[in-house]
Amino acid sequence: MSYGHYDESTREYVVTDPETPRPWTNYLGEGVYGGIVTNTGGGYSFHEDPRNQRVTRYRYNAIPRDQPGRYVYFRDAESEEFWSPTYQPVKADLDDYECRHGPGYTTIEGSNDGISGAITYFVPPGETCEVWDLELTNDSDRERTIETYSYVEFSFPDAYMDQTNLDWTGQIMQADAAPNRITMVSSAMEIDYVHATSGHPVGFDTDREEFVGIYEGLESPEVVAKGTPRDSISTHGNVIGSFTHEITLEPGESERIVYLTAPEADDDVIEEYTDPAAVDEAFEALGDDWDDYLATMTVDTPDENLNAMLNVWNPIQCRSTLYWSRSASLYQAGLGRGMGTRDSGQDTLSIVHAVPDQVRETLEMLWGLQFEDGHTWHQVYPLSGEGDVGIANEEPEKPQWFSDDHLWLVLGTVQYVKETGDTDFLDREIDFEDTDPAPVREHIERALAFTDEHRGKDGLPRLGYSDWNDTLNADHGSGKAASMMTGALYCRALDEAAGLFEHLGKESTANEYRADRDAMAELIDDVAWDGDYYMRGYDDDGTPIGASESEFNQITLNAQTWSILGGIADQDRGEQALSAAHDRLNTEYGFALIDPPYDVEGTLDSIGGTTTYPPGAKENGGIFCHAHTWSIVAAAMLGDGERAHQYYRQLNPLEHEDIADQRLTEPYVYSQNVLGPTHPDFGEASNSWLTGTASWAYVAGTQYLIGVRPTFDGLVVDPTIPADWDAFEVTREFRGATYEITVENPDSVESGVAEIEVDGEEIDGDVVPVFEDGDTHDVRVVMG
Repeated sequence: MSYGHYDESTREYVVTDPETPRPWTNYLGEGVYGGIVTNTGGGYSFHEDPRNQRVTRYRYNAIPRDQPGRYVYFRDAESEEFWSPTYQPVKADLDDYECRHGPGYTTIEGSNDGISGAITYFVPPGETCEVWDLELTNDSDRERTIETYSYVEFSFPDAYMDQTNLDWTGQIMQADAAPNRITMVSSAMEIDYVHATSGHPVGFDTDREEFVGIYEGLESPEVVAKGTPRDSISTHGNVIGSFTHEITLEPGESERIVYLTAPEADDDVIEEYTDPAAVDEAFEALGDDWDDYLATMTVDTPDENLNAMLNVWNPIQCRSTLYWSRSASLYQAGLGRGMGTRDSGQDTLSIVHAVPDQVRETLEMLWGLQFEDGHTWHQVYPLSGEGDVGIANEEPEKPQWFSDDHLWLVLGTVQYVKETGDTDFLDREIDFEDTDPAPVREHIERALAFTDEHRGKDGLPRLGYSDWNDTLNADHGSGKAASMMTGALYCRALDEAAGLFEHLGKESTANEYRADRDAMAELIDDVAWDGDYYMRGYDDDGTPIGASESEFNQITLNAQTWSILGGIADQDRGEQALSAAHDRLNTEYGFALIDPPYDVEGTLDSIGGTTTYPPGAKENGGIFCHAHTWSIVAAAMLGDGERAHQYYRQLNPLEHEDIADQRLTEPYVYSQNVLGPTHPDFGEASNSWLTGTASWAYVAGTQYLIGVRPTFDGLVVDPTIPADWDAFEVTREFRGATYEITVENPDSVESGVAEIEVDGEEIDGDVVPVFEDGDTHDVRVVMG
């Protein structure tokens, strides 16, 4: 692979060419202070909320694409040459370059003319600051004097105002400077963003125009080119932080400089994290934290790329999506949307075993968005806890609720209880958005009741503004528009809720939900079966969507996969539906969402947002990776291990390293979408990192391929794998105990369990019991 490789020994993705097809990023922080860093030092930081507490500035669609960022310039005092060890922003040719993206940190090293510099960026665990740890080394055979210039560009806290109201924000921001710290302050509010450093700087700058020059750019700022810091104090305009150090090194000698950027000038924090010894201790603590997190589940299978994803990069991505939902990336500006209710509800499904407290907090926040009638706000701003309808506010004449949001919260809550055994959470009193609090179990009941009470044509659940597909905006108010997918999701939610209430000893409620589930499943099987596969729903006129009679969108992926995930299709119809999807929709890069895509001039009002995209893009016939994950689950539920593994490999980004120039996005994390077969740029991916693909890919890989799933009474071990896998191993932590699981496949089957032994004794069934004893237990599974 020409741009880099995965290093299994260090769990890092190593980028060896700075000019990647797009900036390849990593996330720093654990849900409080966080940031994005690219393989050339670009990116930005924020505190809790990327819109309302932005710390450093970023310009979307800028040229170059990932500026500004976290930079340190090097200047040789003798030759007056200057460069950046991160390659950007100077872009001088480097003799050597390497970027190592690891769990919660990034290290970039570059060398030029016998001088090397390595910068490690990370957020110390539990702190609201970021550290840049620079080590400068003289690899030449003579004494060298190197000047270093740091650069960070502060943002006004409200990132939207920072981009749009320069007349005001440009007048109220000023800088203050002390020997080792630069602080951005304001005449209008309490702000003390800080950039600090260790050592003995010989100069500083806080005014961007003074540092860069009016007609220069970050590739050749005047201060660096001339080698003379201005000691500038910004009285208005663009506030930056830049310190100049002058370091003389003998051959082979190294020196460290530590930089700190933070949303407040806390003296103790500044003193601690500008001390290299404290930085070393914090970095070790960060590694220990990630070790503990990643150790909660590991696999060792014949598929090395699957191992790398399930053991390292998929759970790393899942943690970022749980913290930041879809609000802040290099694609989402973090300006106009908060955390999605549907999005975060699904994000909890994957890693509740690893971060149960964080999942519980997320679920508490999300249930607090629910109205008494059962529906919820579509998104929430984490800093204030306020919710809103999201994109539905663009069309207020249409329903201002989504048909699926509340149902994902049911799935997330049941999964949490299965994993933790924490039934007390169901008694937790949480406010409705519009009335007094009620226990979580009542919130679940209200969510299910809302879907039951809002029906469209043929009794299918009414579509609302949309279902999971945000761009299916076919409900204009007639009451006919309906969603088969929401019906299938409703079936799954009812089934999960029935199991929960049965576990609580509430048999009558459980039986009622099972009866409701059976009735909806029978209805869908009756009205939505289109002869060879399932249709998607109805528009506001009652016209079928995703049906064979349609001119466009004759088949949709989600209707086929969710007929299986929702328990609607029997084995024969499930196989037929998934086979139809495979034949009509699957490509070498994954399943297109619909076929044929809409090819119309302008927007087709009866459908809405889908038709704003050209054929093959996003929901209009693109490969929506999130939806592709359900094909893996569906194939596994049908017992088809070969297809399930095929679909997993088609999605796995490490399988696409050799087409990086076509794919463009990072080959170590999932993307939201890939341009589909009818698009001229077929195979190009976009919207990496913050996507529901991450959570469901992990669920598909661990719970369905590997087949280890939590239940109320223990762990199910029920793999669905390729027949040529003769064995694999899993380590899984569950309710305080560690399960060392060995799966043997002597008869080369794809699914089915013949026997299970726990600590040497055979058990009945496929549920390994709960121990909660803190010990390690050996589990031997024989397939057959």
